[in-house]
Amino acid sequence: MPDTPVKVSDMSLPLISRAVTKARRDFTAARYAGLADDLAGLVPVARTACDPAGHALAAQVYHLAARTLIKLSAPPYAWVAAHQAEQSAVASGDLCAIADARRDLVSLFHRAADYGKARDLAARAADTLRPELPGAGPAAWGAYGALMSTGAIAAARLEDRASALSMLEEAEMASSRAPRLVLSAGHVVTYRIGVSIILGDAGTAIEHARRVAPDEIPTVERRAGYYTGVAEAYTLWGKTDRAVRALLIAEKIAPAEVRRPNSRRVIEDLLHRDPHSNLSGLRALARRVSVTL
Repeated sequence: MPDTPVKVSDMSLPLISRAVTKARRDFTAARYAGLADDLAGLVPVARTACDPAGHALAAQVYHLAARTLIKLSAPPYAWVAAHQAEQSAVASGDLCAIADARRDLVSLFHRAADYGKARDLAARAADTLRPELPGAGPAAWGAYGALMSTGAIAAARLEDRASALSMLEEAEMASSRAPRLVLSAGHVVTYRIGVSIILGDAGTAIEHARRVAPDEIPTVERRAGYYTGVAEAYTLWGKTDRAVRALLIAEKIAPAEVRRPNSRRVIEDLLHRDPHSNLSGLRALARRVSVTL
């Protein structure tokens, strides 16, 4: 029996909370297209928030909207959602919401190639949040670790190895206190792979990958990210057959992740390395994600 549509005026905080939980599940399962529509329906509710609990839920709605819009390569709208997430998070006083909102902004500065602002914002946010963490709940630890992981990528872009590795260590520490679905050691490994690739060390990226069983990464979104990272590392290492196998696994897990810009760049790189490639599945994969052969 289909769900009965819920009017905005009829939505209570528990009902909104259930809707947000469902949206988070869809995000971790990499179901981005339908999720964008669901979140659009929740935004009018988020705008009616008028107390700390309401602002905290609103911040979650805007945070998920920002993450989804980033995945869908819609940065102008993602910026709007991220700023709304920050305003709601500050109004709520919720440590988890504040860390999530700061992470969204770090991600967007990174994608705008403003790596200095991304790294510095992550560092400032860490200085503000760190003193509050000892008494915080698991969700706040998870959000803090995700913030540090994202900041590490920006630091690596600046060839600031010390900051990148320090942030990853903080993320690793936070993962031991966080809910597994929010931030596990496997999640952090995917960022370690990314940092190693950016710093030009494909071999180290593969070493990190070998230290975790992919099935131990609890979310589809991050598991697919693990394989696309492995594919990029093998491409840089010249092991193109292994790169293609990793991409095909990522596509099987979460097709939406292989259609994102970074994965498409890896496919383009593989094709440019061998324009007449007979690598099993590469040219068919390129067609499926609309990469020009």
